Amino acid sequence: MKPKIMFPGSLPWKICLLGDGFVGKTCLSRKLIIEDFKEHYEKTIGCDILTGNLKVNGFSLKLVLWDLSGQERFKEVRAPFYLGTRTALLVFDITCRGSFFDIKHWLRELRNKAPESPFVIVGNKVDREEEREVSKEEGEELAKHLRTTHIETSAKTGYNVEKAFKMAIKKAIKKESIH
Repeated sequence: MKPKIMFPGSLPWKICLLGDGFVGKTCLSRKLIIEDFKEHYEKTIGCDILTGNLKVNGFSLKLVLWDLSGQERFKEVRAPFYLGTRTALLVFDITCRGSFFDIKHWLRELRNKAPESPFVIVGNKVDREEEREVSKEEGEELAKHLRTTHIETSAKTGYNVEKAFKMAIKKAIKKESIH
């Protein structure tokens, strides 16, 4: 039986960021933790881990962000990285329809490796509106179908980045307080 966590800041918050390569997972993590943005990154091999703090509901939470590689060839390497995940962000690029279709693949992987973890769906790169291939309504419809929430972000401008992480954490707090 899982112990009931009364104080949400008592344990580090392991948050996994999942999604295809180059959807902006690394950029979202870096924007939240070190308020940095780079236009071009090398692809993540295995995972990158960033730590920092975030105030949620009056508590200062210690975050451990696990930015998992999105390339298929790293699938087996990713498996152990899910252990201890408290919540997840499933990220797609609004300018790449294929990354949106792959959200269901990422959810299957999350459910296989961390079946109890709540998640939110994040449509990233809204600063590139003129290149949009996935409408906000499509993101919201998918989230409704998967019984979760959807938010659009821009790691480049910082738009809704902190809010996305807070949404995921609040879903986990709610779930943990029920159990």
